[in-house]
Amino acid sequence: MKCRVIVLCLFVLYSASCAKGPKPGEENENTQPAPVIELTPGEARVASSGNSIAFKLLGMIEEEGNFMISPLSLNFAMAMAWNGAAGNTAGQIQKALGFPQESPFDVNLYFKKLSASLPSADPASLLFIANSVWYKSDFPVKEGFLQINKQWFNALVTPLDFSNEQESLKAINEWCSKNTDKKIDKILDQIKPNEVMFLVNALYFKAPWKTKFDPKSTLPLKFNLDGGGSVDVPAMHKRFMVEYNKGEKYRAVTLPFGNGAFKMTIILPGEELGVADLYAELATAGAWENITEKSDSAQLGIYLPKFKFSTTLEFNDKLKMLGITDAFDGNANFSNIADYPQGDLRISKVLQKTVIEINEEGGEAAAVTSVGFDLTSVNPDRDFRANKPFLFVIWEQSTGTILFTGKVANPLN
Repeated sequence: MKCRVIVLCLFVLYSASCAKGPKPGEENENTQPAPVIELTPGEARVASSGNSIAFKLLGMIEEEGNFMISPLSLNFAMAMAWNGAAGNTAGQIQKALGFPQESPFDVNLYFKKLSASLPSADPASLLFIANSVWYKSDFPVKEGFLQINKQWFNALVTPLDFSNEQESLKAINEWCSKNTDKKIDKILDQIKPNEVMFLVNALYFKAPWKTKFDPKSTLPLKFNLDGGGSVDVPAMHKRFMVEYNKGEKYRAVTLPFGNGAFKMTIILPGEELGVADLYAELATAGAWENITEKSDSAQLGIYLPKFKFSTTLEFNDKLKMLGITDAFDGNANFSNIADYPQGDLRISKVLQKTVIEINEEGGEAAAVTSVGFDLTSVNPDRDFRANKPFLFVIWEQSTGTILFTGKVANPLN
């Protein structure tokens, strides 16, 4: 039996840039108020489930260093695959990702709505969501599957001569580069003989802070590492009104971008605790909503390290831990993609590559040469210093949809 496989590829780029933002210390006043993206009850369940899965995935990633994932990008790609699944394979994906059983139509509506609404939510920010289906030209894919991805996911559908490997790789990688502003220029190095289809999602986001950090205020901060030791890192600094929340195991601040449609929440573990102590709590129902919906406004001195890193992760094992097992083995049923015996067509790999950069305007050299940070003068109740490994979450405020989340273990890496 010749097994034919599908590969899911996800490219994610996030950059916080002040190029389009206000002057240092000023708020972004030239943007329209953030719109409200209204969701049906079924769509809201998809969004809520996606957020819960985001924190479950964080706890499954055995990375000691920095990493970032995009649950939204993962859900886009898995939803495209789900539309080609049938039987128990479709049921496992539906259950694991929280797609409503009583109204599966809401799933495609939700992703179509996000594709249309998120990019226009903030004129000061850039957000691109792009999907594509690449398949071997002699692979008998069903037209219905291709039409679903065109209609609901606005996907580019392209047959390729996989026997001409270099030309096929060039087409896919150039599409990737174009849809991530050339920041991720390659996701594939080869096409294996049994690979017949690639489902690809690219997510690109660049946004200015609503209240800009001044590079002249960037200060050296002692950052305590897991396992002992510390490093001096350049930390952006400003005192201003922020959304603040304090729980038994954490302190959290939320900083808005642009017109406030998109926000970044920094979650700092409490004393004697680490990032790993937060995963289980954040994955429980209502925990994330407690942070975002029950925050108070407070004027705090913010000390946030600049950071930049990339991550490449394979999600096969993590999706299996969520209950999606049949899609990867001989029980796979993707009969809505093509008519093959059960198990002959399966997912071989779910790969996500991400890049993130968080900074203020100005060169890093100028930032790290700033002096005058005096720890003894800091009031712990009036300041928020991200001075040890922390979590970050970038999300859209009206739907609560999490675009990106990850861990900063060492801002210098």
